[in-house]
Formats: sequence, C-alpha cells, structure tokens
Amino acid sequence: MKRKSLPALLAVFAISGGMLGASAFAVPHISASTQKMQQKLPPSNSASDIVPILYVKDKAPVSTVEEYLKQAMTAEEMEQIYKYMDSSKRESAEGTRKMSVQEEKRLKELKQQYIYDGLRPENKLPLKAGEARFYLDLNKDILVFPKQSLSNEELLQYIDWTARVNFALAQRIERPQPDQKDISKQEAIDKALKSIASLFDFDASKLEVSAAYNKFGPGQKGMWLVHFQPYKVEALRANGKDYMMYDVFIDSLSGAVIDTTIFNSAYKRTPITPELYRSIKRDSSWVEIAQSIVTDKAGEKREIEKITYLQKAIYDKLGVVAIKVALKDGSSYTAELRYPDQSLRCLVYEPAKSST
Repeated sequence: MKRKSLPALLAVFAISGGMLGASAFAVPHISASTQKMQQKLPPSNSASDIVPILYVKDKAPVSTVEEYLKQAMTAEEMEQIYKYMDSSKRESAEGTRKMSVQEEKRLKELKQQYIYDGLRPENKLPLKAGEARFYLDLNKDILVFPKQSLSNEELLQYIDWTARVNFALAQRIERPQPDQKDISKQEAIDKALKSIASLFDFDASKLEVSAAYNKFGPGQKGMWLVHFQPYKVEALRANGKDYMMYDVFIDSLSGAVIDTTIFNSAYKRTPITPELYRSIKRDSSWVEIAQSIVTDKAGEKREIEKITYLQKAIYDKLGVVAIKVALKDGSSYTAELRYPDQSLRCLVYEPAKSST
C-alpha cells in the first residue's frame, strides 16, 4: 500500500464505513532473527509503558451520535446538505477568523460530551445571516465568527452541524458489503489485535475499536480498516495528554495484514538531512532491526532475497528510515523506523504479484 494514499483511504473509510463514533468529524470539507538482532531492537513502543492511555475498566462509553441523527435529521435537511456540498468549490469552509487556543480546547472537550454523553446544542447552527452572531452563510460558503469568544452553545452548534454533514454523506454513499469470500469483521479485528501485539507489544483490546470495510482500485479489492484509539481521545487532546492510536489494513480475501501503523502524539520528528542519511547507511543496525522486525515480530519464515534502503523526500521530511525486505517469492515488507531511536512507525506488506 502506498503511504501517500493512507490519509485519503482513512477519510473514505471514516465516511463510507459509518465510523461516526470514533471518527465523527473527519470530513475534509469541514474541518499513520537471531538473538543478536533481538538484542539490538530498541525498547518496544508499548503504550502502557510510554504514554498514558485512557482505559475504561467498567462499561465502555458508547457513541450516541448515529442513533440521535437517525431520528433527528429530516429528508429536507439532508437534501440541503447535499446541495451545499455539491455546489461548494472549496475543500473546507473558510472562516472570518481562526478559533483561539481556548476555543479549540473547549471544542475538543465538548465534542467528547456530544459523542458520548448526549450533550446537544439548544439550537441548530444558523445557515444564513441575520439570525445570530455565529453562523454558516451557505450562499457564500463562509463561516462567520463574532469578534468575541464563541460560547459553549455556539461551539456545540458547530459540532452538531459537522456531525450532520458527516451523517448525511454517509447515507449518500453506497457502502460495499463483505460477502462469504471475505473474512468477517470480528476476524479482521482479531488479526489487527494480533498484529499490534506482535509488532508493538501492546494489548489494543483495551482501546476503542472501529472496523470498516471498503473496496478499492480497478479490481475493487476488498479491504478492512481496523482503527484503535483511546476512549474519549478528544479529552486527552484538549488537556495536552499524550496518547497512541493504531491503524491496521487487512486484505479481506486472504486475511493478510497489509499495513500496521502506530500514531504517537508525543513523537517529535527529526528531519533527515543528506549527511544524516549517509551516516545511517553506514550503521548496519538499521538493516538488522528491520530484518528482525520482519522475521521475529511479524513471524515471516520465507527466505529473504535482499534488503535495501528506500530514500524518498517524504521519508526524510517525516524523520523516517524506510527499509525494504524483499522475499524470494516476490513479496516484500517495508519497515519504517523513526530516527534517531529506531522505533517502528509502521510495517507494510506487499504480496507477490500474481502471475498471468
């Protein structure tokens, strides 16, 4: 899977897969061998060891959004949203000003209450001028802010409007469904949990999980995306707490794990300069760690043909060293290791091309 396609795929999954609970505000318009080698592996990115994770020991919180919008939204309102989205020429609605840091913080806190606690605005976001000091002008496609700070009610109106847009778009998109040849949703979740545990030594079953199925490409290849994040993650963001999330892509027919990626909010990128890259290539531990991840952690038993560095501008910008481990049967793995600590960011598997 090409790394540059991941954000787009996540957006498609979030909308068409109906992931309104975990990713309720993702619409772009509105708003990652030998014992000797094992010894060289850096400490694992165990979320329980490195950063605080918001666990739920008793009853896990459940999103209230989708059920609420099923009852609250009318056909006329959904048609209004479709007309607005179809006519807009912008990727996102522009605002007359940016939200302040404090407004952003309250927005994140209120968003969690909106999703899990059933907190709702008293009124909907006004969609034309003259009704309120904060409104979305549908005709001009602009979000008009007051000079003063937004109230909690106004922030809730914005949250509610965004959720309504997401919900309407989700109903409009025809969602492909897995058939008998595809692995089930629970099987995909189980495989994702196993991959995360193997690669990152972490039990992701304690996190909130969302799974969505979709098809891509000319061949309409089926794929499961399984996403794990802390419960009420917006509360962590609002309070500046560190956390981790995981995304796992799984081939729905073969059950092969194609991509396992960790997002660490505490991670600070160190861009790789040409001088740094030359020194990295002189250090054999990078190759040894990548090989050990593939053979020891991913459990690959097939014979390795060669191991090479993949140097691209995007990797250097992200502060990632990408190493390709090619197998003799034509399949391969790409391990992306963060610089300088050599921790694993993601492991991407590419099956051998089928012969024709």
